[in-house]
Amino acid sequence: MKVCSWVVVSAALFVAASCSSSKPVDMSEPRRVVGTENDVRVDAEVIGDTLQTSTVISLKYDVTNNRAVPIAFADLVPETNYDPDTRTVTINLGSEVPGHELLPRLVSIPPGGRKSFSAAAHVNIIVGESAATPLTRYPNALQIKLNFLGDTKPFQELIDIPERGVYNPKLADALFPTWLDRNEVVLTNSLPMRWQAPREMLNPFPPRRRRP
Repeated sequence: MKVCSWVVVSAALFVAASCSSSKPVDMSEPRRVVGTENDVRVDAEVIGDTLQTSTVISLKYDVTNNRAVPIAFADLVPETNYDPDTRTVTINLGSEVPGHELLPRLVSIPPGGRKSFSAAAHVNIIVGESAATPLTRYPNALQIKLNFLGDTKPFQELIDIPERGVYNPKLADALFPTWLDRNEVVLTNSLPMRWQAPREMLNPFPPRRRRP
């Protein structure tokens, strides 16, 4: 039975910009992660080295397509999740499945192409009352996961459209199984992070005031 209880909360909203064009990642940057899978590569630079109960992680990332066909990924605000077993926070780029009614814009990357982006992921880690003990294993690492579509033909209606998203429940329902089947993943290595506990956790029992 796990002693600690963690909840990570985030939202993927169309109203906020998820990925914007950016300068390429500095390959000499020490706080850089990389992942390669089936000729698709992700290089990312993580800004900052601290995790808190509520924090925003800013990052720059490059997606390189070394395939002979285009790929695409959903333009959404990054989502986050936390695995207490590995003590790792994962920033999820793209989406494993389309929305039930809203379909996101897809950013395409041509064969042999590379595009650079910047984004920010909001991480909320809520610690249960029983978690703040001397034996608590706090988050200490971060990695990035890119969900992308290796076959873009079924999704031409969403490729590089000007809108952030399209409300079309019928199309969303029709594309769901195809999206799920075509989805592929690139996972980067983990980057060490420092945990900064809030003051109330460091001193859960404030000193009592003396009676006059």
